Amino acid sequence: MNPETYGARPLAERLRLRDLVVRRLRGWFHERGYLEVDTPQRVACPGIDVHLDAIPAGPGRYLATSPELEMKKLLAAGCARIVQVARAFRAGERGERHAPEFTLLEWYAAGEDYRGLMAATEELVAVAAAVLEGEGVATRLGAWPRPFARLAVDEAFARWSGWQPALAFDETRFFEDFVARVEPRLADLGAVFLADWPAPAGALARRKAGDPAVCERVELFLDGVEVCNGFSELTDAREQEERFARDNAERSRRGKEAYPVDRSFLDALASGIPPCAGNALGVDRLLMALTGSRGLADVTLLVDP
Repeated sequence: MNPETYGARPLAERLRLRDLVVRRLRGWFHERGYLEVDTPQRVACPGIDVHLDAIPAGPGRYLATSPELEMKKLLAAGCARIVQVARAFRAGERGERHAPEFTLLEWYAAGEDYRGLMAATEELVAVAAAVLEGEGVATRLGAWPRPFARLAVDEAFARWSGWQPALAFDETRFFEDFVARVEPRLADLGAVFLADWPAPAGALARRKAGDPAVCERVELFLDGVEVCNGFSELTDAREQEERFARDNAERSRRGKEAYPVDRSFLDALASGIPPCAGNALGVDRLLMALTGSRGLADVTLLVDP
């Protein structure tokens, strides 16, 4: 491998570079007045998602699949701009792009929506690339057209799969076609924000004003690698409780465990959370995509042998 590449460097050097990137990303938020927080990793409700399974952590407790619920409680408590570099845990995830334990850079901002998230995320990618390039590491940033492309989910499916899922959502067909037909083509675009997901595919996202069949959810793909998942956040407690019930029912139908509902989170929504947006950026995948690495093992120690 080219000695300028990330993966060819000794482990200690890779860890030093990773540390520099994380410090600079943290600094970006501190410069903009974000409060850095540290929420529990061991929780009663790990998050309720049909496709994410939690790791048990003692009687009645799980390792959090995301810090999202705990961070939104802080929004209800009056913290308007918060950020966290957090560990997240998910059972059964292994592969070049998946690990049961990984690092998220997660942030929430009152008064923002998913459009602001896209702008901030693109800037953060450039910030991370600048750190690496300043240390002599070649990155993929220059290969991606700027600004990053924006593509609606229905447009992507119409182009590559021949149907529009927001018009008549079929969950099984949606995820099968996404993996087999849509996701592989995203790599051809270099860097693309895939936005406006079908409403049933955005469990914690706000429906789009004027188009309730879709929600304000966005994912960034870099050379086909998904590196973030962000929302204009749903703040309606009743609708959120209905979605939790629907997703738990679907988990049960599939023979999966139905997780406890976090009543304190629903109470926080009911007490009043301002219009806001939040994003979960995978630090490991960002480094992997930027450096053109073959897998997570090049950029993190958190991959099981």
